[in-house]
Amino acid sequence: NNKNPVSNNINPVSNNSNPEVLKLLYWQSPTILNPHLSTGFKDAEASRITLEPLASFDNSGKLVLFLAEIEPTLENGGLSKDGKSVTWKLKKEIKWSDGQAFTAEDVVFTYQYIVNPKIGTTTAGSFERINTVEAIDDYTVKITFKEANPAWFLPFTGNEGMILPKHLFEKYNGENAREAPTNLIAVGTGPYKVVEFKPGDTIHYEPNSDFREADQLAFKRIELK
Repeated sequence: NNKNPVSNNINPVSNNSNPEVLKLLYWQSPTILNPHLSTGFKDAEASRITLEPLASFDNSGKLVLFLAEIEPTLENGGLSKDGKSVTWKLKKEIKWSDGQAFTAEDVVFTYQYIVNPKIGTTTAGSFERINTVEAIDDYTVKITFKEANPAWFLPFTGNEGMILPKHLFEKYNGENAREAPTNLIAVGTGPYKVVEFKPGDTIHYEPNSDFREADQLAFKRIELK
């Protein structure tokens, strides 16, 4: 990113007396922690510390798996030969930061939420080519496209593909979407959970004890301002 969010006179690393606290100084403050209602990278990046997509891509273009267990390919049957569907196998025993189980139903719900015209999500464009999203079982999701789609990897990956917890958003899947408490205190499957959020000012995160690799986390607290 060509924008430098840190002033030339401020070094958040050298000025941080506690190495277990990561301080992030941004050029603009997040105002919401639901990436599908976000109007800028600031909100999506703040959400990404807590929420996860199925997968994303690294700087070399290699697929990196997060909630997905296996990369879909023609060889393993994940990609259909006609290019009209992709099947994702999900990791098992993943939990949301409130202790609830993550399943394929969360992925299906996230799709239904994103494409709901009553909500007006900002990420709907990445899902326009989809015909159906269905849970084959608790840990298998099949996406069927309206026609052969070479960009099968676009839905549910990257910042626009973060999965929402169905059990916390299903009552807000409509015109009341912006009233969901979890828009501000996000509950995710990622490494850190939100413990305090002052929209337009600061966000404090602490480790998610239910994270699958909780013992590998480097920081005991993240402060974004």
